[in-house]
Amino acid sequence: MADDGDRAPRDRRHGPTTERGLDRVVNFSDAVVAIAITLIILPLVDLAQEYGGGPVAAFLAENWTGLAAAALSFVIIANFWRDHHRIFERTVGYSKRLVSLNFVWLAGIVFLPLPTVLLFDSSGDDRGAPMLYIATMLVSMVAVRLQQLVIQRDGLLSEEAAAMPPRPWALVWAPTGLMLLAFILAATVPGLGTQALFLLLLSIPLGWVGGRRHRGD
Repeated sequence: MADDGDRAPRDRRHGPTTERGLDRVVNFSDAVVAIAITLIILPLVDLAQEYGGGPVAAFLAENWTGLAAAALSFVIIANFWRDHHRIFERTVGYSKRLVSLNFVWLAGIVFLPLPTVLLFDSSGDDRGAPMLYIATMLVSMVAVRLQQLVIQRDGLLSEEAAAMPPRPWALVWAPTGLMLLAFILAATVPGLGTQALFLLLLSIPLGWVGGRRHRGD
């Protein structure tokens, strides 16, 4: 059966690279993710400052949708980072197209706080906000999967990682397919709106299952 885990070729087609260069790519990515995941909570901080000292329970009741969106965005970005970290932990080099795809992945991460804020103020009938939110995450999910393919095809895997059993392509791409399904539902089902986002939570255990199978746990 076809999969995305074909053995890494031995020829290093990516050209000369250094460990320091790879470290800079990873460190830069980590810094961008850290900033993006911090920005998610800032709109709620502003709302709390403007609240006027009422009961905390009332504030939470009035802003529960924003809190839920921020919590979901935090979990999703954290899961994105875990996936990215797992891939680059097994990488010993980089190529130009890998770096380019990494910037596409980062673009989705950086942009995510904006649709998160739009979700705070959107009505239940507004399909645009959840569609933009899910589409943003789709960009990062597809980009990281393509990075994984480039790492394997360009022979950038470590010897230990290349010797491990490959993960079935269906399992690798299942979370992305789930994200696409959530986008279709948000776009076509009237009134569904942000409720389609809860499908995204299923991508997290799928990623864990895939990681455990890949490690042979």
